[in-house]
Amino acid sequence: MSKIDPQQFLLIIGSMKSATTSLFSLLAEHPEICPSEPKEPEFFSKHQGHRKEIARYEDLWDFDPARHRIAMEGSTGYTKFGERGAAEAIHAYGIRPRLVYMVRNPFDRIESHYNFMRRNPDWRRPITHPDLVQTSNYYLYLKDFGAVFGPENLLLLDYDDFVRDPKQMANDVCAFAGLPEMAEIADASARNVTEKPKSELERTLRRMAPGLVSQSPDFVKRPLRRAMEAIRPDKTRLTPAQRQQITADLAPDMARLQAEFGVDVARWGF
Repeated sequence: MSKIDPQQFLLIIGSMKSATTSLFSLLAEHPEICPSEPKEPEFFSKHQGHRKEIARYEDLWDFDPARHRIAMEGSTGYTKFGERGAAEAIHAYGIRPRLVYMVRNPFDRIESHYNFMRRNPDWRRPITHPDLVQTSNYYLYLKDFGAVFGPENLLLLDYDDFVRDPKQMANDVCAFAGLPEMAEIADASARNVTEKPKSELERTLRRMAPGLVSQSPDFVKRPLRRAMEAIRPDKTRLTPAQRQQITADLAPDMARLQAEFGVDVARWGF
């Protein structure tokens, strides 16, 4: 590493659709934190299509040792289903980061994850697909990263606590990172909020003509977008039968999450 010490890294590793973008944005206001560009480089992921292709991990930051103490990134792909091994890859690269992991009601997270993915014209998986459900195996990922980096370098946060008091949670992370608190935060509004999913017609058009909207002139683009938004369906919700299936799938992980990390999973129905 040229300018960043191996212990100066802070990684928000998940879970996806649990306010990690909002938390990242708040922490990026801290004068001693240097945020990565982009927020989710996925440098250590194997299967994330939006992975940032760069030769050196440290090139993600415009890090100034004179004023920055922490280099922060927020790749939730490190704790998605199919990315087991990210902890070992991070360790092998030579950094020793502090890690932040946020848990959320698994059913709400899965619904948000599914509706987010439906923006992709090629997404065809059901809401009960392992890619979505097993990303809510929170204990599994906490165990993986804790085993590699030690539990003292892993901060477990709760989505509901963040919604109630985002400033306090941001300052909890600052304390964890050894930084002074932020007296004020500029904007605590939600970021990366899942919009209504695209209609089947819109998905088909985007698949057949990817640049139809973005490459159209403004006088065509604006009414076209309004028309597309008007026919978007409501967000998909889990049926009782699907919730029952997911409950059975996640129950072992949830039991360990409560036993070893003290998370009250009963409030989620486990």
